[in-house]
Amino acid sequence: MAEREKEHHNGRSFGVALRGAGQVAHQYAAAVLEDPLLTLLGVSSRSQESAARFAEQYRTPKPLKVYPSYEALLQDPEVEVVILCMPNYLHAREAALALEAGKHLILEKPPVISYEELETLWDTYQRVSSQRPVYSVVSFVLRWHPLPRTLRTLLDRGAIGDIYYTEMDYWHGIKPTFASYPWIRKGEYAGGAMITGGCHAVDLARYLKGEVDEVFAYSCRQREDFDYPTTLVAALRFQDGTVGKVSASLDGVSFPYQFNIDLLGSQGAVRGNKLYSSVLFPSQDRWVELPCATPDSGSVSHHPFKEEVHQFSRSLAEGKPIHPDLPEGLRSMEVALAITESARTGKPVGIGRLA
Repeated sequence: MAEREKEHHNGRSFGVALRGAGQVAHQYAAAVLEDPLLTLLGVSSRSQESAARFAEQYRTPKPLKVYPSYEALLQDPEVEVVILCMPNYLHAREAALALEAGKHLILEKPPVISYEELETLWDTYQRVSSQRPVYSVVSFVLRWHPLPRTLRTLLDRGAIGDIYYTEMDYWHGIKPTFASYPWIRKGEYAGGAMITGGCHAVDLARYLKGEVDEVFAYSCRQREDFDYPTTLVAALRFQDGTVGKVSASLDGVSFPYQFNIDLLGSQGAVRGNKLYSSVLFPSQDRWVELPCATPDSGSVSHHPFKEEVHQFSRSLAEGKPIHPDLPEGLRSMEVALAITESARTGKPVGIGRLA
């Protein structure tokens, strides 16, 4: 898009820099380049060589800057938005640095991988946002997937009545061919199965149902190349007293990625993209298939990054909040961390660390 077309309400676009040069960064770069309110300025990575190779792949009105360090990126006054897509263990620290530097933030999930990081990043955000407007989004991309968005609309219209059971499953076999494989199989870098991937299931449960009050979880490990339990299942008790279940498994290398969505309500039910609603269809005698694909691909090329970035840029330009912002994303992570803790200790864990 021509530079002159990149303008918002006050005649300019927001400058964006990428932190990371992997597969996800390429998806964000494509989304930014298509957004009329954003201008991609540069990239930083742990390796300046990989950042340079990344920059060479994109033709922009001005060559992309290749920052020698993350600190140099943060010191660039033209950069207003930082997109963080580094390995999990760097998210919290680098997000805090971006906030302290006065930047707005698009943060890949998981935003944190420990309780300590959870509380530190929460406190940093609360302090910084009390001093200036902060626009942020955590990339729980299923919130922009057509099926969850359709389900949210149907639930708001009472299509299945009051939900009393909520179930989400994230099953994603991590193969040695994956780019993230060298670090994602180490607990100190990934955080755990429910943290690195299962957080999608947790966030969608909160998005479609509501706040969780307590969890109780079990885990097992089916592979020796990971140093943490690779399959977890947790019973949930929501604040309204209803129940649910979430699971995460990184073991399924012999079958395709699967994300299951099940909701049981007083007036119907949802199973994936199938709906049974006595409210909408009083004479219904079979499941109705919704005209939406199910979110059954783990490939980042199939994730709705463009929709996420588009909504973020409008939020920034119009001064309106976007969800899940950082506090909302951290609330989902508290549940994922609690599930991991419960599986480790064999005890129920309550939710409520964040004010």
